[in-house]
Amino acid sequence: MGNIWIREFTGGLDARRLQETTAGGVLIVAKDGHINRGGEFEQRAAFVKTYTLPAGLTKGLAATTAGLFVFGAGTAPAGMPAGVSYQRLDPGDSATLSKVLSTTLFKGKLAVAAKFSDNDVFDYYDGTKITDWPSASGFATFLKTVQQKLYGVAGPNLLFSAVGDATKFDSGTGHGFIDMSTQATGSEQLTAIAEYQQYIAVFAGRTVQIEFVDPDPANNKLSQTLNNTGTIAPRSVVQFGDNDVFYLDKSGVRSLRARQTINVAFSSDTGNPIDDMIIAKLKTMTPAERADSIGIIEPDDGRLWMILKDVIYVFSYFTGSKVSAWSTYNPGFNVEDAVEFDGTIYLRSGDDIYAYGGIGDTVVYDDTAAEAWLPYLDANKPSQIKHFNGFDAAVRGTWEVSASFDPEDEPSDKVATISRSTFGREKMPGFGEGTHMSLRFKAIERAADGGPAKLSAAVIQHNLDDDED
Repeated sequence: MGNIWIREFTGGLDARRLQETTAGGVLIVAKDGHINRGGEFEQRAAFVKTYTLPAGLTKGLAATTAGLFVFGAGTAPAGMPAGVSYQRLDPGDSATLSKVLSTTLFKGKLAVAAKFSDNDVFDYYDGTKITDWPSASGFATFLKTVQQKLYGVAGPNLLFSAVGDATKFDSGTGHGFIDMSTQATGSEQLTAIAEYQQYIAVFAGRTVQIEFVDPDPANNKLSQTLNNTGTIAPRSVVQFGDNDVFYLDKSGVRSLRARQTINVAFSSDTGNPIDDMIIAKLKTMTPAERADSIGIIEPDDGRLWMILKDVIYVFSYFTGSKVSAWSTYNPGFNVEDAVEFDGTIYLRSGDDIYAYGGIGDTVVYDDTAAEAWLPYLDANKPSQIKHFNGFDAAVRGTWEVSASFDPEDEPSDKVATISRSTFGREKMPGFGEGTHMSLRFKAIERAADGGPAKLSAAVIQHNLDDDED
C-alpha cells in the first residue's frame, strides 16, 4: 500500500504545464478561493450588494477619508444612498459624463480625470475644473500624487503641477512638463504613473521609463528605460509593498522590482503560472474592456487583485510561509470600478456597489462553491496502472469530492461528500484505477462556525508499495 501525500497548496493555481505533468503542491483549478498563510485553500468571502445608485445618472467610484464618492456632469441626482457622496464634474456644456479615467487624492481631496460624451477629457480638483495647463499639453488622462505635486500624462507629456498646488500646471513654483518621447521610443502615448522606490515609473503601451523626480524640476532625471513591456490598462498599475509595482502587460501580469545586487529595475514575470489564462481571457475582451482592467490591494491580507471584467485574479504572497499563489474569484458580475475604503474593497457594477465581505464587524461568507482541483498525480510511476484504494482529507465545511483518471477526458465521478477531516475516522472507499488520478474538491457548505470552508491537505491511497511512490 502506498500514499500520495499532498501536505499544502503553497504554489496555488498553475497552468504552465499539462495537467498530467504538473507537480503536487499546486492546483489546476483554484476558483472562488485563495491560499491562506498556512498554505490551505480557503473559500473567499461574499460580495455583498451594499448600495444601489440612481439608475444611469452616475459614473465611477472613489474614496476619501469622508467616504465613497461617485460622479456626474449635472447636479446631484435624487435618491443617492446614505454612505455614498456625489461630486459634480461640470464640463461647461451639455455633455454628459461617460467615464472616470483616473482618481487620486491630493491634500485629502479628489483629483479626477474624466471623459465626456463628446470625447472631451477634463481634469478636476475637489470638483472644480483645472484650467491652468501648458498650451502644448492638453488635459491629463491619468493623475497621480507624488512628492507635493500632482502628476499627469497627456500624450507623450509627463505633466507636473506647482509645489503644493494641484490646480497650477502652467504657473507657480516647480510646475512643468517633460516630453517623454524625446527620451525613449514608444512613449508617444503615455498611460499611467506609479511610485517606485525614490522614483516614478512612467508607463506607455510597450515602454516604461524610470524617472527621478524632485520638487525642483531642474533635478529631474531619467534613470532607466525598460523596453518591450508596459500597459494599456492604466488602472491595473498598483504598488505592492515597498519595492514592487504590478501591472497588466499584454503577455500577463508583470511587476517592476529591483535586482538584489544592484538597484536597477527589471520586469518580473510574477504572473507566469497563470499567463496562459490571462492571455486567453484578454482575447475574449474588447480593447475598451482590456483598457478598463483594474489592480487593487486587498487590505486585510495584502493580496493583489487583478480584475479583468468578470474574473478577479488573486495573488497571495506570504514570505514567512513560502506562499506565492494565484487563484481566481468569479463575483458574478462585470466590475467597472474598484476602490478600498476603511479596510474594505468596494466594487461597482452598473448602478450597484458591492462590499467584499460586507461592511459589518464580522466578515460575511455565503455558499459560494469554491473549487480546488489537484493535478493528475502518478505516484512517481507515470506508466504504471494503479488501483486507487481511497483517500483522506483535512477540511472544514462540507466538500463534494470527485475523481478523474484521464486528463483528456474532463468529466469526473463523484466519490464522496465529506464534512470533517477523515483522518483516523473513516477511510474513503476505493474509486478506480489508471496511471494518473486527479481529485476535485467543491465546497458546498461553509464551516460549522460560519467561517470559510477550507481544504488543508489530502492523501490518496493506492496499491503500489511505498518505495514506488
